Amino acid sequence: MNAFHLWWSGLSPRDQRVLAIGGALAALLLAYATIWLPLQRSRDSLRAQTAAAEASLRWMQSAAAEIAERRAQDGGQSTSVDRRSLLTRVDAGAREQGLGSALLSVEPASDGRVSAVFQQASFDALAQWLESLSRSHGTRIVELSAQSTGATGQVDARVMLAETP
Repeated sequence: MNAFHLWWSGLSPRDQRVLAIGGALAALLLAYATIWLPLQRSRDSLRAQTAAAEASLRWMQSAAAEIAERRAQDGGQSTSVDRRSLLTRVDAGAREQGLGSALLSVEPASDGRVSAVFQQASFDALAQWLESLSRSHGTRIVELSAQSTGATGQVDARVMLAETP
């Protein structure tokens, strides 16, 4: 530290001012680049995620209203004439809908429910299959979890189905 003081005192007052101001500016730029800028980018990213989530919520709410309307039009009646077990219908129906390659497992769960797991399934095909099960086979969705795989229109999904009482 003593060597620094000797060097500093050997500088002219003008050089000392220039170095002090330059050091302060360098510290400000470093703080901006390492603290402020990453926080600003993170905030912008979170705002974009929030907007996307709100758009998804609005779509889900409108879809829920449409589903309720269609159920009311159907009179809530099941048109199921398929006497096969739910497990068999789920497995066969997924394969018939073209989801066979994405279907990882179909397993019985508690209370007569069936769990199906899909990997890299077409979301559109999965939604059509679930609607078909609901409309024609008297099956209801108890639980549905889907995550995007990153590929357009592809999801990894887990669905729990049960017979409509």
